[in-house]
Amino acid sequence: MMKMYLYLISFILYYYSGECSSQPYFPPQIVFSPDDGKTIIAIDEINQRAYSSTGRQTAFVMKHFPYAIPDSPQSKYYVQLLVEHPTNWCAYGTYWKYGGNLYNAFPSDWVNGTSFEIKNYMKFTYKMIHSNDSSTDEDYWYSDVTCKVQTGQTYPCEEIYFKKNTQIPLRLARVVRQGWNIVKKTMPYTIISMGKPDEKYFNSVPKNWSFICQDTMLGLLHYPQTPKIDLNESTEVEIWLSTPPHRINGNDTVIIQWKPRECTDCFTWTPKQLSFNIENFQKRQILKITRVKDGSQTNLIPVFNGGGFDNVLPEVYSIIIQ
Repeated sequence: MMKMYLYLISFILYYYSGECSSQPYFPPQIVFSPDDGKTIIAIDEINQRAYSSTGRQTAFVMKHFPYAIPDSPQSKYYVQLLVEHPTNWCAYGTYWKYGGNLYNAFPSDWVNGTSFEIKNYMKFTYKMIHSNDSSTDEDYWYSDVTCKVQTGQTYPCEEIYFKKNTQIPLRLARVVRQGWNIVKKTMPYTIISMGKPDEKYFNSVPKNWSFICQDTMLGLLHYPQTPKIDLNESTEVEIWLSTPPHRINGNDTVIIQWKPRECTDCFTWTPKQLSFNIENFQKRQILKITRVKDGSQTNLIPVFNGGGFDNVLPEVYSIIIQ
C-alpha cells in the first residue's frame, strides 16, 4: 500500500513538473502564409482537405475530392492534384493500394506510402518546452535539444512563438542545412484567417480534372528494360501495368500498340497490340520482338488508347532495344 502511495505521489510530481505538458500545435483550421504572401496555405484538418498556392503552382489534397468519376478509386480515397500556371497543365495521384504520388506539396508526415491523412501542420522533431520567460505578448516554446550553427553559436534546434494565450502562430525558427552551411532560419507567419477556410480556395479545383489531368501512377512496366537483339534473333519482353486503368464510360480497357522511333524497319513484333483492364492489369503479357535488319539503338514507343492513358507521356515507357 505504501509503495502504491509513493508511486502515485511521484506521478503527480512528474505531471506538474511540466514533463507531461502539452506540445505546441497549429490550429486545425487556418489560412496563412509562411513567406510574406508569396505562398498561401489553407489547412482544414477537421474536413480533411488542404490547399497550397505559390502563384505558379496550386496543389489540393482532399479525402473527398470533388468532380471525381463515380465509383472510381479517386472517388473513394485521398487525391492530391497539382495545377501549373499559366499553362493549366495538371497531374494527380490517388492514395490507395495501387497508387501513391510522384510529388507532394504538403508536410511529408501526412504521407505514408500509399495512404494519406491530413494531420496538424506542425510536427516537431524534438520535445518542445514552454518557456517561463515568455514575453507579455508571446508564448515561446523551444526544443530540449540544441544545435550549433556554422558561426559557432548554439541555439535550440527548434523554436516557435505564439500570440500570448492563443493558438495563433507568429514565427518558427529552426537550425537547418543550407548548401554547405548550417544556419538558423526564422519563418514569420502571416495569418490570413482562423477557423474553417473560405470555400474559394477549394472551389478553384478544375471541374474536369479527372479527364484532362495526368494520373501520375498510370504506367507501363516491362522486363527486360533494354533487351539486346541480334540480327534474325528474337526476344520476349514481359509487359504489364503498375496500376489498374481507369473505367471511362463503362470501359476499363487500355489498348497498347507500338511504334519505333529511330530505325523504323529494323524490328517486327507480335502481337501487334496488347490489352489490359482492371482484372488483368498485373498479368504479364509477352511481346515477341525480332530484329530483321541491322541498325542503331531503337526506342519502341507505346501508343496508348483508353483507360485514362491518353494523358500519359508514352516516351517514358519506351522499350530501348540495343
